[in-house]
Amino acid sequence: MVESAIKLQSTLMREYYKYFSRYARGAKPDKKVAWVTAFTPVEILETLGMYYYYPESYAAVIAASNKEQPFLEKSEQCSLCRDCCSYSCCLEGCLELQEGPRGIPPKPDILIATNNQCNTLPNWWNILAQRFDVPLIVIDYPGESADKQQAYKYVTEQHKDLIFRLENLTGNKFDINLLEKNIQNSTESVYWWNKVAQALTKKEIKPTAIFDYISYLITQRCNSGTIELYQALYEEMKELPDADKSLIPIFWLGYPLWYHPKRYLSEFLDGFRICGSNYITWWNLDYSGSNAFEKLFSAYNYTFLNLSQKNRTERLTKQIKDSEAVCAVTLHNKSCKCDFVSAKDINIPQAELEIDMIDRNFLSLEKTKKQIDLLKETVCTH
Repeated sequence: MVESAIKLQSTLMREYYKYFSRYARGAKPDKKVAWVTAFTPVEILETLGMYYYYPESYAAVIAASNKEQPFLEKSEQCSLCRDCCSYSCCLEGCLELQEGPRGIPPKPDILIATNNQCNTLPNWWNILAQRFDVPLIVIDYPGESADKQQAYKYVTEQHKDLIFRLENLTGNKFDINLLEKNIQNSTESVYWWNKVAQALTKKEIKPTAIFDYISYLITQRCNSGTIELYQALYEEMKELPDADKSLIPIFWLGYPLWYHPKRYLSEFLDGFRICGSNYITWWNLDYSGSNAFEKLFSAYNYTFLNLSQKNRTERLTKQIKDSEAVCAVTLHNKSCKCDFVSAKDINIPQAELEIDMIDRNFLSLEKTKKQIDLLKETVCTH
């Protein structure tokens, strides 16, 4: 009998967070620990028997628990301006106060950052390296602007160096066959997640579930349990009613609002139906290639946020067209000084909101309501 999505979700959560509360009580993990950014090649870490944690994801959990404000305030008092990335400020406040909704992440033995997401992260990881006095590895992914053959050689040298350094750290021997298996798990997780995400266009489903369930693709993509979760979720979503076509189909451009109980502005979207989101496609990594290192290169050098604006716009244009959205809510995130996520030259009406994915105090509710009301008026008069 196939387990329900809820049970599989609970198992994955217990597995991921099991050392947070234990560590706060003095227990030490039984494996070496890395803190990583969201687009780190964790298949390598999994192969070498490591635990790895995502400070960004934990910041989202903190905000979802309605506890981000004390941490943001503490971080501002001690180190970081409130205008910095709210993920970093929230986590730094957690570390300063030594408390969090699930405890404290276990102390890292190594820090691994990448630049295929945003340029803030390597700088934040430098702060963490000073705090914990542990080694820091920054992997440079040149993206699509570089010659592909040269970029593959350059990236693969870094991946092999990462393997060498983690072998020395863990004392474990690298196994290429196990790496291939972990990459295959990630590939299947992406496949099943994509089928789940498509339900947002077709079925009567609140985006809250989609925004929350993607976290397992981020933090546990090479875990076979994630594949099972998405398979079960897909089967459950197939039984949902079809989407209500009488509602205005709107596309959500940008991050979920982690502090909001629904993760989106549900109170202002009466009469709308969110039918698509670019955020839920960012981790649809393409593990194409004839061997493990080609697959890792393809996946991590060509992440969505590491593409040119031209190609990001082309992909977003197709996503919006496929979703059948006639308008969009576009979030200009305070934490993201370089706006990589908005649709450029998209010929549909947009409500462009100044907002933040963590800091609820940055949102002007009155102004936001007026902008969305104006968007509805614009759409309904055409």
